[in-house]
Order: sequence, then C-alpha cells, then structure tokens
Amino acid sequence: MLRSLALGSGLAALAALLLAVQAADAAQPKKEPPKKEPPRKPGALHVYDGGSLFTEKGIDKAKAAMGKALFERETGLTVETHAGVPKDRTVPEARGEREKFFRDWARELAQGDKAKGIFVLVCRSPGYVEVLADKTTRERGFTNEDEQKLRDTLLNAFRDAAKEKDNEKKQFEIRDKSLSDAVDLVIRDLKDSTYPTTGNTSANSTNNAKKGGGSAM
Repeated sequence: MLRSLALGSGLAALAALLLAVQAADAAQPKKEPPKKEPPRKPGALHVYDGGSLFTEKGIDKAKAAMGKALFERETGLTVETHAGVPKDRTVPEARGEREKFFRDWARELAQGDKAKGIFVLVCRSPGYVEVLADKTTRERGFTNEDEQKLRDTLLNAFRDAAKEKDNEKKQFEIRDKSLSDAVDLVIRDLKDSTYPTTGNTSANSTNNAKKGGGSAM
C-alpha cells in the first residue's frame, strides 16, 4: 500500500515536472530559421559600337569586369555608339532643342532589353553623350548626379582622345579606359543597392527633369 502511494506520488511529481518544462518551452519565443540570401547575379554589359570608338579587347575587358560584379538581381548597362545622326535628321542649334533631340533619339533606341537598366547613347559627330536610367535603377539610388558622372566619364575621355590626332592607338586606349571606368562607376553605385519589386522598368521612364547630355567631343 505504502509502495503504491509512493509510486503514485513519484509519477505525479514527474508529470508535474514535465508539464512545467513544456510550459517553459512554450513561453520561450520560437527562433525562426535564418533566411537564405537569394543568389546574387552577375551584371551584364552590352556594347553596340557602330561608331568604332572602342577595340574588341577593350570591350571584352569591360564586359568581364561587369560580369564579375554580383548584384541582387539583373543589372544591365548598354552602350550604343553611332558615327553620326540619321541622315534624315538635323541636329538643332539651340541648346534646349539639341538636348531634346538626343534624349528623344536615345529613347527611340532604348527598346526591348536595351531599355533595362542604364542606356548610353554616344554620337561621334556631332559629339554627344546621352544617358538614360530606367525607373527601377533610379529607385535603387542611381540619381541625376550619377547620370552626369557617367556622362562626364565618357565625354571627358572622348575629348582627351580627340587631342591625340596623330596617335590612333592612344585614342583607342583612352576610350577603352573610359568604358572600363564607366563600368566601375555603375558597379560602385549599384552593387549593394536594394532592388525594388514593383514599378515600370523602361529606360524611357527616366526623369524628364534631369540635366541634359554632354556634347563637344
């Protein structure tokens, strides 16, 4: 009889202890499993060099640098060069109209995949550089000032290259370096930026109030 009572008391105590442990565990905040970072993606540089401003080696080097940089999601930079404006068009002389001319032309060219990310139009004669950043890129922090820096990086190099009239090799070296510098600038500005999940991503949606493109290459 006494043994039965002792055994019953022991079991009751053990049950009470188990209930206390369970209650303590329930009171503890549950730890959520660590969130897995999504795999980062390499950047992409696309160059359409109709103006023959860069060497193949220079383009390949810039593409390799952009491809080694990893971003939260797709990040593209497109550079399209032309020897001149279309034959059926005339560049206005007034500064405001001139800026609008090249901005509109760049928007016409920035279609499809070219509209994703940053699009750069380079006209060799008359010399002009226009930069368009799509809405998504702007939301990632690529500002008007960043557009201007990218524009100046290329434009200043093209001006320096033009001074080397008797040294074609040097001209290409300067312009090739400017392409790599442009890639480095984009990487610095966007590598650690947050990628928005909504919004129009067309380069044609860039802010109309931005400062006009550079000229006089």
